[in-house]
Amino acid sequence: MSKIKIVIADDHHILLDGLKAMLEKQKDILVQDVFDNGQALLDAMLKLKPDIALVDINMPGMQGPELTQKIKELNPEVRVITLSMYDDAGHIMEMIEAGVSGYLLKNVNDKELVDAITQVMAGKMYFSSEVSQKLTTLVMHQQRKLEQPVKPKLTERELEILKLISNEHSNAEIAGILFISERTVETHRKNMLRKTNNKTIVGLLKYAIEQQLI
Repeated sequence: MSKIKIVIADDHHILLDGLKAMLEKQKDILVQDVFDNGQALLDAMLKLKPDIALVDINMPGMQGPELTQKIKELNPEVRVITLSMYDDAGHIMEMIEAGVSGYLLKNVNDKELVDAITQVMAGKMYFSSEVSQKLTTLVMHQQRKLEQPVKPKLTERELEILKLISNEHSNAEIAGILFISERTVETHRKNMLRKTNNKTIVGLLKYAIEQQLI
């Protein structure tokens, strides 16, 4: 069985050396080279032809998302795993959208990192438990937003008419105040009833009070 060829990019040299030393102990892994910036890794990509690139997000010159996209453009077969100290949903989603196959935090232990490399090499995605939790929370939040009923948006003219209705003005009076026809006022009233799913003006006014529109 051929070894998994890996390149690493991280601008923290102590971490870089530690990762290299740890992975070189694995009989199924070959660390081809390490780089302290993204451009240097890119320059070596075509020559080395790695299976997996382990990349940091925050590096000088080229950030993780851009580096990931360029790696995938050069060779779509290369799997990218993010190794980062950022555990927020924004950074995680940005890297997923860029095309990573895995996302781990820098406090990962040796066993989990090797597990992640093995699973990603097998064509799977891998996220550490903390990252998975953040993604789950994000998905649930988005789902709740989708499930919330969308508030009908009334136009400025409709809100003007609504306020005048609440002050007990008739259609004719509203038409005179706003210099529009009574038919136009009636059309706006019907549109507001339809938008707010109400059948009567009383229901419309109740809705307007609840939504603090008047």
